[in-house]
Amino acid sequence: MSTQPNLDDANQTVFYIPFSGEDHDDDDSSPDVPLPQPLHTDRDLPEGQQLRLQAYAEAWRKCLDRIKSIIQALHAPIAADVVHQVHASYDDVLPGLPYPELPVITITNPSSSSTFLNEVAAQIDSPDLDSDALFDAPAFTTHLYPTDSLNISSTMKTMIAGFVDRSHILEKVKGRPATSLAPYDIEMLVAWYTAVREAYELKEAAQPKLVVLLHDFEQLDMLVIQDLFYICSLHIQRLPLVFIISLSSPSYPSYLHVTYPRSTLALLRVRNFAVPSGKRVLEEVLLKTFFDVGFDPDIVIGPAVLSSLADHFTRQDSSVDSILNFLHITHLKHFSSEPLTLLANSTPPSSLLFQPSAFKFLDSLITRMQTPPQDPASLPAAEWAPQSLPALVTAIDTARSDFRSRARCLRIGFRIIKLIQEFMKRQGYKGLDWNRHPGGLGIFDVMTDILRGTLGSDIKFLGTMVRKLRAGQLGSLLEELHGYFNSMPSELRASEQEARMKLVFTLNALPEDMEEDTTGVGSQLAGNFGEWLVGYLNGLIAPLEKTQLWEVWFTGLSPFPTELINPSVRSSIVSGLLRPHEFSELTEEDEQENQTDFSLWEYPDTSILFRRYLDSGKMINVYDWFESFQSVLEMQRKNIKKRLAAEARSRPQSPTKRAGKGKGKAKGKAVQKMDREEEDGEEDEDRLKLEVQARFMRALQELDYIGFIKHTRRKADHVQRTAFDLHD
Repeated sequence: MSTQPNLDDANQTVFYIPFSGEDHDDDDSSPDVPLPQPLHTDRDLPEGQQLRLQAYAEAWRKCLDRIKSIIQALHAPIAADVVHQVHASYDDVLPGLPYPELPVITITNPSSSSTFLNEVAAQIDSPDLDSDALFDAPAFTTHLYPTDSLNISSTMKTMIAGFVDRSHILEKVKGRPATSLAPYDIEMLVAWYTAVREAYELKEAAQPKLVVLLHDFEQLDMLVIQDLFYICSLHIQRLPLVFIISLSSPSYPSYLHVTYPRSTLALLRVRNFAVPSGKRVLEEVLLKTFFDVGFDPDIVIGPAVLSSLADHFTRQDSSVDSILNFLHITHLKHFSSEPLTLLANSTPPSSLLFQPSAFKFLDSLITRMQTPPQDPASLPAAEWAPQSLPALVTAIDTARSDFRSRARCLRIGFRIIKLIQEFMKRQGYKGLDWNRHPGGLGIFDVMTDILRGTLGSDIKFLGTMVRKLRAGQLGSLLEELHGYFNSMPSELRASEQEARMKLVFTLNALPEDMEEDTTGVGSQLAGNFGEWLVGYLNGLIAPLEKTQLWEVWFTGLSPFPTELINPSVRSSIVSGLLRPHEFSELTEEDEQENQTDFSLWEYPDTSILFRRYLDSGKMINVYDWFESFQSVLEMQRKNIKKRLAAEARSRPQSPTKRAGKGKGKAKGKAVQKMDREEEDGEEDEDRLKLEVQARFMRALQELDYIGFIKHTRRKADHVQRTAFDLHD
């Protein structure tokens, strides 16, 4: 049988053409992707790309590890409850049931992420055992995905193989195929589990559970899962199976109870758990990453990025992965747009800065090192000239320390404001009107305002509320503030010694009988403390832009590139069709030519057809469309011939021996060649027509697939436009 497909066979509708590699010679070589280039490459260090990449990797790794620990702490209580439920799934069985129930644990996880299931599986799965180890594993786990559950046979085979294929638990014994059980037969799992119990001499109380984790439960075939539950329920006495189901739908009404019939639910004993989700997760991540006094991030996100993150999380994707992707892109953009960001973690050595190629970098750095004009200790730029290079390095390190100190003060101020706000709400006061109505400020708005430095009115209102506190309420507030300062790290606690002493003096000055303040001392202390608190908080939340080189460690008002995480599909498709060369990979020759304007015949077929599409009316005559497309291809063929002829003329030719005689014979050969070309012209013309028709149909089908044309029943030879953009 021939392996070559017969493309002329009218009975064949589909042909498979295997991939044979790229067209170019270097199949194994992949194009080198350069590191992110900053906008101002003229003032970058020669090794700036590598230094920024190292600084980015260190900053993002620090932020990522922090977020992972926060998410793990959020999941830990629920994961512990799930593990406990797995262990006790066969302990408290109700007596008198007509048939045993199959333990099922549902986990409502709106983020649709497998992170939580992997954490649960890591806690309950058995460790690697050797022959001398004591068997004390609580459970074995296996995973089932929608791709593994196309039918009941493949589902059973995948589930059984997940338990049986454990060579470190029980060595496989090869048998004859005629005497072996089918891989989808549950009796194979029963035999394996019995052999494990006998090999390790397990008692009934120490029997490990067999846990099956079902990912993306809503995507699994309902009939297949019904059969799976029914088969497993028949063998509960011999197989302690436990099913853990991951649900992305709301917990009420439960997808399991709404979709599956009562006959299936009667076989199950369901326990429900919900993973923390929604705004609480984002609030916890932001508070403990960028507003926690115990953690110093290398890069502080600005108000523009924070607003975009909150909007994207609440409106489009409320998953942990979306937070990580958002912050990851923020770090990438920050380190790829500013050459000075290589100073984020450390200062390059003086030997690198003293090179002549680094003079432009030093010039921009010295310009940025000017302190704000409102600072009386500012140093004019002209006075930097006589400064030595070591002094500049010291100034950079000082600026880094000052920024981090200012950022810590900002976090302390935010935490104190949040503490006082929560205290006011517990006392029954209105407070700052956070989250009281849909139009009020939320916690994300407060974070944005404090990064902008626009919380002055809120601080003033808090001071007014503190002045009106009674002596007993003031004492409770002072005790909470004193406890907060004592919970700080030792370095920060020492830096806030003056504020702590103010709290202690005010607390000691309160009368013993705070409920009956007849002397008015409590009111006077409340007024004095409220006035001091306003000045103290205003000093803490000073804008970060007032520090030197703040753009190295702070994203500021730089907007987030939303098109990278939520692109406009329609505008991207239109831009790709109108300007296809901007989306293609350029070779070194193309980069040297640096061509920006292209003729219409230089565009791909789909782009040519789309440009003619934009020049037409609402209804397009397909035949006229084809004629205009054919004229462009004819121009394309002529220009390509001219280009090839010009290249052939410019190519050097090897010298040939001139013939002294036989000119008539040579002329006869030329005439014969021209005659052959004329004879082949008709065949080439037919072939070109077929090629043009095929290219037109392919481009037309691509536009139809994208959705740019609509077929009408009124005119068979017309199509209707669906897009009315104007190409520039």
